[in-house]
Amino acid sequence: MYELFKRVVDTVKRMPPNLRFLIVISSVFVLAGTILIYSLARNISYGVLYGSLPPEDVGAVIDELERMNISYRLSAGGSMISVPAGKIGEVRVRLASAGVPSGGVIGYEIFDRTSIGTTDFVQKLNYRRALEGELMRTISGLSEVAAARVHIVIPQEKLFVEDEIPATASVVLKLRAGARLDKRKVNGIMQLVAAGVEGLRPENVTMLDYSGNLLSPNTAADPTVALSGRQLELQKAVESYLQSKAQSLLDRVIGPGRSIVRINAELNFEQVEKTIEEYDPDNLTIVSQERNEEVITDNSSTGDGGTTGSQTKKDNSIINYEVNRTVQHIVAQTGNIKRLMLSVVVDGKYAPPAEGEETEPVFTPRSAEELGQLSSVVRTAVGLDEDRGDSFEMVSVQFDRQYFKDEQEQLDKLEQRNFFMNIGKKVLQVLGLLVALLILRRIWKKVVAAVKAWVPPAPPRRKPPPLIEEEPIEPIIPEKRKPKLVDQMSEVAKERPDEIAKVIRTMMME
Repeated sequence: MYELFKRVVDTVKRMPPNLRFLIVISSVFVLAGTILIYSLARNISYGVLYGSLPPEDVGAVIDELERMNISYRLSAGGSMISVPAGKIGEVRVRLASAGVPSGGVIGYEIFDRTSIGTTDFVQKLNYRRALEGELMRTISGLSEVAAARVHIVIPQEKLFVEDEIPATASVVLKLRAGARLDKRKVNGIMQLVAAGVEGLRPENVTMLDYSGNLLSPNTAADPTVALSGRQLELQKAVESYLQSKAQSLLDRVIGPGRSIVRINAELNFEQVEKTIEEYDPDNLTIVSQERNEEVITDNSSTGDGGTTGSQTKKDNSIINYEVNRTVQHIVAQTGNIKRLMLSVVVDGKYAPPAEGEETEPVFTPRSAEELGQLSSVVRTAVGLDEDRGDSFEMVSVQFDRQYFKDEQEQLDKLEQRNFFMNIGKKVLQVLGLLVALLILRRIWKKVVAAVKAWVPPAPPRRKPPPLIEEEPIEPIIPEKRKPKLVDQMSEVAKERPDEIAKVIRTMMME
């Protein structure tokens, strides 16, 4: 292993500086790409499990998460815990079953640790604490509420009813960022708290936010204030309902944005109770009847000593009659419509300009016949009753469209600017990508050139000889040639061997 490492080090030392720099840069790019691919392959997104937890709950939640072998992240100074998004629901259920986070709130579980020697005062105190804790948990479960505090005052029971003091409660809410509570939800929380405490009425519940703003209506001192508020809300609801009916009808007939409907409704909020008792003397009813019949016998003596008798009948009848009586107890409904006042403004017609002219369309008010038809359908839609004293008015005037034209021009300019900005962003992105590719291409060329300069080139491969088509071989005819020196000497040696031997002997002697 050491020898291998030494060889690698020696090889790197023998490299030129440019080649070593390029190898280091390439290694960094490869390592960064590997890390990026690994992180994308994992693709784990974290979601908020709990936010704005008190410190005592953060430790308990972390202990449970570690016990369940679930990865987590802390943020917002350690008050926000995030877990993998796909496990948020499961983790919350498992943590709730374990009783965390408690939010520093003690509920009815306080009675699980009650000892036998607890006094009645401590029991009452624990009951109030448990009741406050359960109400805080319930209110904190609302989507708009981040935290809640509830304080309940339950006075001691008195011997006499006139000496009793009503129960009261105060609620402090911490709303989430950007959240608001409307009147309906405020009244719902007040009703919830009042229903959870015996002897507590909703008007005795005071509700504040963390900024000290009063959320609950102060109606305990003057109940007529709450009654006036409800009456105003009912009047607005009736006007809005009737106005939407008439407006939707006109929008379908003459087009949207070409009519304006306003309704003023007078409602009868008088509470009237009447009892009517009527008698009918001409129609008598026998209630009871009693009849008594009596026979009286009268015996008298005659002169000759005999007797004579006579009987007398006596009838006595008692009849009791009762006059028919009708009793009616009438309670008049409150909030019924007393009078309606309806005003409608409709736009006229616009004639297109002549061909070739650039003038604006010519306005023409609607005819009386058209206004009458529109008035008839609107009257029927809202249930107008002239006998009740309802009033109705409809006019046709030209609407001022200059404001809408200016708004449309501004919107067109804004849209055009956004269009060009988007195109510019895309062009810059493409240019940036091209510049990055060019830079990488130059770096790659330098790397390749340096490697080629340092590594000897591979031997070229032999190319196979080209295929030559065979041509027919012509017969070779030996040509006549002139005799060369060797041939001449061979012939002389054959013809005069003695002379050749002398020549050779002379050469050897020399």
